[in-house]
Amino acid sequence: MYAKTLLALGVLLPLIGVVVVYAASRQSEKLGSILTALVCGTTFLDVSLLYPIITQGKVIEIKMHTGLPIVLSFRVDSLGLLLAFTSSLIWFLASVYAIKYMEPEHAITRFNIFSLFSFFGTMGIVLTGDLFTLYIFFEIMAVLAYMLVIHEETLEAMRAGLKYLFMSIIGGLVLLMAIVATFVITGDLGLAGKGMASLQHSPYFLLIFWSYIFGFGVKAGMFPVHVWLPDAHPVAPSPASALLSGVMIKVGAYGIIRTVYAVFGFELLSKGFGTAKILMALGIISIILGSAVAITEKEIKRLLAYSSIANMGYIILGISMLSAKGLVGAIIHIYFHALMKGCLFLCAGAIIFKTGLRQIEDLKGIGKRMPITMACFCIAAASMIGFPPFAGFLSKWTLALGAIDSAKRGFIGMGWAMIGIIGTLILSSLMNAIYYGPIMIKAWFGDEVRAETAHGSLAHDGGHSKQAPVKSEDPHWLMLAPIVILAAGVLIFGIFPRIPMGLAKLTVKHYNPAWYWDIIKLGW
Repeated sequence: MYAKTLLALGVLLPLIGVVVVYAASRQSEKLGSILTALVCGTTFLDVSLLYPIITQGKVIEIKMHTGLPIVLSFRVDSLGLLLAFTSSLIWFLASVYAIKYMEPEHAITRFNIFSLFSFFGTMGIVLTGDLFTLYIFFEIMAVLAYMLVIHEETLEAMRAGLKYLFMSIIGGLVLLMAIVATFVITGDLGLAGKGMASLQHSPYFLLIFWSYIFGFGVKAGMFPVHVWLPDAHPVAPSPASALLSGVMIKVGAYGIIRTVYAVFGFELLSKGFGTAKILMALGIISIILGSAVAITEKEIKRLLAYSSIANMGYIILGISMLSAKGLVGAIIHIYFHALMKGCLFLCAGAIIFKTGLRQIEDLKGIGKRMPITMACFCIAAASMIGFPPFAGFLSKWTLALGAIDSAKRGFIGMGWAMIGIIGTLILSSLMNAIYYGPIMIKAWFGDEVRAETAHGSLAHDGGHSKQAPVKSEDPHWLMLAPIVILAAGVLIFGIFPRIPMGLAKLTVKHYNPAWYWDIIKLGW
């Protein structure tokens, strides 16, 4: 009963928080922001209490009767717990950050409420027990997150929001079609199994599979349905950007993992349909395309957005390898990328908040004025490049081992295919260095920029506009603390990855015990 209560609260607390925050915000918007952070922190604590239960190999399931002919099914296993832990952690830190960041903004109450609504949808997705419940919460999260994208209400934000909403609706309809087809053919919508074998006899096998991938891939920002992402992430307030890139696109990756390993099953997809290999190719294209465009970007948040497309490619690549280490690499990269990209977007937001600077060329010398912020930025960027001992190195190394593992099992060739995957990982790290390296170097060794003052206004002297130096200081501790915590996590989990690695291995054990015992016997 205790575990089921924790599971129910993990989903319901954000929804309860909407009511509490709305009531409190009528008295004070700042109180509403503080309560938003407290609700997210309480949810994180609730989810953390599930960890010792799930690591014992247990799975918790509950069903909620709505009074309608609809039963909502919830379930938490190792994969769901890792995604819930990741989501609640980033949401908590972003909400603490937003207390100060959103102070000069308008419609703060609206931002907090729709942030909690989106959090409610996200937690419902990762703690769902069947495809129908997943779809309901997927639509809640996708549609209500639109309000975070358009919060600034600029023309650019409205256009990006419209593109996001259009893609989300199309993706949702395609996903619904796949879910209905799955139920008609199999009579089952559960996510506890290891593949619904009867799908292989359907003449609509490929259509159903790619409908799932399209529906979830839109949210994941996977090529070729990534077009909304580089427009939506930069225009949102920086706490929302951290949530969109650090958490919400991971929901799409979560859906793809469930599609491949629960709905269809690795055995079915490795029997010559070619679907997993095409998915692998899409992952590789996402990596190269995202990194290549990021190199050309001049605005810091757009660069980070394209980098997110590349990193989702890593996750798709690991999923499609159909090997133990490949799947582990994909799962731990979901967690590590949330830490890295959450830190980078919050750092970018701090720079914009204090200086108004967005163009990369204008960030020369910024490390001398905001040393703690840029030190954290450099830690996260070094991890994105793949330097040891940071977390990004561990996930990329695991993905490379996954390619070798997949080749040994005969899924991909021992020759060019394996070399191509490992070469892609190396090339992407070099491309990461090309677009992150200059930012880090200029921040510490470039001449200090005499640019805009806080929030982008120019200083004036004697009636003549001229550029003035920005005061040298890091942001308020409410903004700085989440940044430091995320940067510390990038280093600590890179050295001590027991939590994400352990949950990833339990996921492997669930979907293929033989894989699990293989990696245990190898001491990996």
